[in-house]
Amino acid sequence: MLRYFANGRIRWKNGMRCNTRTNWEIYAVIDGRCGVRFRDGSRPPLQEHMLWIFAPECPHAWIDDGHHTYHRVSLHFSSVPYPLDEIVRQNGGWLGRPLAAADIARLLSIAGNLEQHFCHPVVASPLHFQRGLMDLSLLLLEGHRRAAEPMALTDVASFRVERALSWYTEHLARNPSVKEVADVIHVSASHLRRMFAEVRQASPKELFRRVRLEKAHDLMGRTNLTLDEIAGHCGYASASHFCRDYKVVHHFTPSTWRRRLIDRFTRPLPAGIVPVRQFSARPGERKLRA
Repeated sequence: MLRYFANGRIRWKNGMRCNTRTNWEIYAVIDGRCGVRFRDGSRPPLQEHMLWIFAPECPHAWIDDGHHTYHRVSLHFSSVPYPLDEIVRQNGGWLGRPLAAADIARLLSIAGNLEQHFCHPVVASPLHFQRGLMDLSLLLLEGHRRAAEPMALTDVASFRVERALSWYTEHLARNPSVKEVADVIHVSASHLRRMFAEVRQASPKELFRRVRLEKAHDLMGRTNLTLDEIAGHCGYASASHFCRDYKVVHHFTPSTWRRRLIDRFTRPLPAGIVPVRQFSARPGERKLRA
């Protein structure tokens, strides 16, 4: 789900401190120059025509020359698809690539469609967000060595791993065990673990937890369900169990994420100021229970 959208020129009047985001950030410099720093006080080189992505746990900040504006497109998504997520995390939590003229035209086309659905959502808008995220993911991975590597196992093994993840997602509320999932695809639990390690370089337990937390993010962002209710939908025994699992991965609580998501909708705006839709929370969710 698209959580934040910004497209236009900007200049940082005051310095920005390095901080983590609550979502994945995709950031493109279309015109002008800016730099990304990972440590406060550093002076990284300013770059132009660049595309970056950052995992939520990767602290960073933006810097410009202090005198000139630059055109950027900034998008925050609650999750990104495999294999982009794993490649980014294996690269230290971020990834960047230069943009050619054709890439910029392509990116602006994607951003234009996303902006339309972000500012004026319709029933089909979530599908446009997913398509835009897939297009951006492919753009980020074009030319990357890892993305071009052959599959580690046969297509049959990859198919079984994806089938296992799909079945687990469909039965998420009851939190099936690794053995139950293995029985469904007619392999032993140990063989399933080996396939997950080879195909996805992670254990079934790790990936099942990721599926649960991504579902929780989706429910927290588009519904007013309580954390207890969300925990039940995602296969957790209680809200406290869900919160502990969430904090291990994201280093902050679900309530913190939810407050940041709707914070701009809870403060009244001065007279004459037009509200800007910066998050996917609907105006009717200003009184979300968190």
